[in-house]
Amino acid sequence: MATAVVEKGRLATGKAPRDDKVEAIEALQTRFNESTSLVLFDYRGLSVAQMTALRRQTREAGVRLSVVKNSLTERAVEGTSFEELQGRLTGPISIVTTDGDPSTPAKILKEFVKGESVGEIKGGVLDGRFLESAEVESLADLPSRDVLLSMLLSALQAPVAGLPRVLNGVVSQLINVVDAIAKKKEQV
Repeated sequence: MATAVVEKGRLATGKAPRDDKVEAIEALQTRFNESTSLVLFDYRGLSVAQMTALRRQTREAGVRLSVVKNSLTERAVEGTSFEELQGRLTGPISIVTTDGDPSTPAKILKEFVKGESVGEIKGGVLDGRFLESAEVESLADLPSRDVLLSMLLSALQAPVAGLPRVLNGVVSQLINVVDAIAKKKEQV
């Protein structure tokens, strides 16, 4: 079955897309392909100073915050794991991505909104699934990946650490039984 190609923008009028927009879409696609998670943030109500502070916080955490036209983002997510965003981009939205710990953007934005009382987390995408704002905030409450891995390692080590004690207890009980039998035979 053939798929219909919908021509948009300049293509609909028979003109070629502008080079600067093609480059911007390609750069966004590259960024999306390298990212592990994406969070949408409505920045309405933020002053320039607040936006600058937010950009600084994200940069220090290794997270990228960008304000991009929704139409360019819609085109850039095609063919990436963030295709779930199509049709969900409305109003002024900034895009926050990371190629590291997927919960980092959510944590930064949640702390920022809590401290500044402006802006709103609109949703996000993780592993090809769209997350509503409440799910993104739940993601922010999770410990970091490193902490979760150390918790898992501790849980796996606990039975191994207890094994020598259990085996030692079995051997001790066996020795006590043999010793009791020996004392009983001496008395007879």
